[in-house]
Amino acid sequence: MQTGVRKVFKDIYNSITNLIPEKWEKICLYASFIENLKGEMYFYYFPKKLIKSKPVNCYEIASKFGIDESTYNEELSKLYTKVKRLKQYVKTPWSNTTIIIEKNLFTIEFHYDNLRSSKYSDEQRHIIWCYKYLNLSIDSLNKKEQNLVKYYKEVTNTKPIIFVEEIKNLELEDIKNQILKI
Repeated sequence: MQTGVRKVFKDIYNSITNLIPEKWEKICLYASFIENLKGEMYFYYFPKKLIKSKPVNCYEIASKFGIDESTYNEELSKLYTKVKRLKQYVKTPWSNTTIIIEKNLFTIEFHYDNLRSSKYSDEQRHIIWCYKYLNLSIDSLNKKEQNLVKYYKEVTNTKPIIFVEEIKNLELEDIKNQILKI
């Protein structure tokens, strides 16, 4: 994998982990980019606790931990820009991505959904994504949401491109780059 993309992975990893003021077990991030339209980004993390707890939405963190909301939102915006930089490293234009950080692995999926003409709204895709990536039980959804995920059909013929990178490798690569600069 190219050194440049590893640096972007590391920047994304550092940005996300700096936004979470408590220990965590897993992070799942979604971002979309639609040409000439506003995209979206959100992430959830699972707090590291003895008893399994619900995932925390990134937009709840500022109020939950008493963090200045405008400063926090600026950092979220910077994170979105870093995720968007991944577009330059994948030749086929992708529309949305999912990043999962768990244990020692950084996994990224690039998807090629036609979001402009999707029959699903942003809110519906959010529900489907949460069900799929946060492993929500069907019972935790209301009746309308349950029907949505039951009848959801992927609208793309393209399988996602998936990269998996050990976080240790990202750190080692950065150390090597810094040694080469000295």
